Amino acid sequence: MKNFKIKTYRIFSKKVLREHGIRLAFLSDLHGLCYGEENCRLVQAVEDARPDAVLAGGDMMVGEPAPCLEAARALFLSLAEKFPVYYAFGNHERRLMENPEKYGHEFGEFCGLLESQGIRILRNECAGLKSRDGTPLVIWGWDGERRFYKRLVTEPMEPGYLKETLGSPDDSAYHILMAHTPQYGQAYFSWGADLILCGHYHGGIWRFSENRGLAAPNFHVFPKYCCGLFSRGDRHMVVSPGLGEHTIRLRIRNPRELIIVEIVHGGDE
Repeated sequence: MKNFKIKTYRIFSKKVLREHGIRLAFLSDLHGLCYGEENCRLVQAVEDARPDAVLAGGDMMVGEPAPCLEAARALFLSLAEKFPVYYAFGNHERRLMENPEKYGHEFGEFCGLLESQGIRILRNECAGLKSRDGTPLVIWGWDGERRFYKRLVTEPMEPGYLKETLGSPDDSAYHILMAHTPQYGQAYFSWGADLILCGHYHGGIWRFSENRGLAAPNFHVFPKYCCGLFSRGDRHMVVSPGLGEHTIRLRIRNPRELIIVEIVHGGDE
């Protein structure tokens, strides 16, 4: 039986109004995996966490050799009955969306169904959410171009690219950026998000410590920002090892994880 663990991160921000603060469930890299019938075990785990919102950070299915959307569809529809759900694309979604002549129109219909159930799909845009303690949140989804997912080579991100693509966050709210690949972590920090949520690296396949793993999907070894929590002052990035895998279906000391992020009032980690 496939299993996952629940990993909770607690971070602090002066923007959060009260100590009990904000609670988020972050799912990434499901890759079509199913935990029980219609993903019931994963849904129950999210319900038990009682988040203010559920954020899905991309690669919820596998694009090749043929799209397999059933596990993600069941998961999203169940979660949308109980929570606000926000969805940003990864490289697999981007591939399916850009090539309907190759993969068919099922993914477009899948997205239409999700939106009809109130799920916000964020493709280089943002949406607001007010938490239970009244803290205003802005959730952003960066839909990275395929050039940012090349294997073996690193495509540079031009200075000012994120500001030109997304706009700029302001200080009136707590800003959360979902950006599937952590490769450009420094650019995300510089852009100004209070919290950055990434996936894509699958924990580095063989995980050596909280933040270090062996290899990324682009075949870079010992990638920076591989997994876990990274902080730059009062800004934080959480990189999920994901809930599934593809191509290299191997994990060593690297369990699949459902991420829970608690954001509470305070100024010191």
